[in-house]
Amino acid sequence: MNTTLDCAPELAYRSEVWRKLLHLFALTIPIGYYYVPWYVGAAICFAFFLISLIIDIARFRDWSIQRFWLRFAAPIVRPKERDNFTGATNILASGWLCIVLFATPAAAMGIILGDTAAALVGRRWGRHPITGNRTWEGSAAFLVAAVAGGVLLPGISWPLAVAAAVLATIVEAVSRRVDDNLSVPLVVGLFVHIMLIYTPL
Repeated sequence: MNTTLDCAPELAYRSEVWRKLLHLFALTIPIGYYYVPWYVGAAICFAFFLISLIIDIARFRDWSIQRFWLRFAAPIVRPKERDNFTGATNILASGWLCIVLFATPAAAMGIILGDTAAALVGRRWGRHPITGNRTWEGSAAFLVAAVAGGVLLPGISWPLAVAAAVLATIVEAVSRRVDDNLSVPLVVGLFVHIMLIYTPL
């Protein structure tokens, strides 16, 4: 998730677009939560997480097998991810943990992110930095997309969707050491899970 002013030299905008199109595939995770038993969803997420983890380990150790996918993956891997886990591995890990730990609406809300909007808007129109490489423009796009996704989820009222989206935007903006593909779903999922238990929202 990047709402950056200065990451263009790191990753071309076209590559960012392709990266975010792949991220949209992650929307199948929260949608799937509602249509399969939780243990099936957890098993599927864990399987894809293991695959992504093995791909990352192959990159770290320079295994020859990585040549099969490196020419396709290399253009959309950010420089900071070349020696670290990719956003795909982190979001698959959080998708698995959310469905194991939280109620279905909370798990789904945790994964409904404004990541794509934040990155593309922030890269193209971001002019006012918040902290690090985040911009107000990217964070605003993140908030709008997160609210829009949240209000469409069964079991989530609009006040809770707005509150969760605001929390997600804040966590996304301040996440520095921990990948926000991991921190945002888990923090938001926990918040929504608690609110569903203890409040009428």
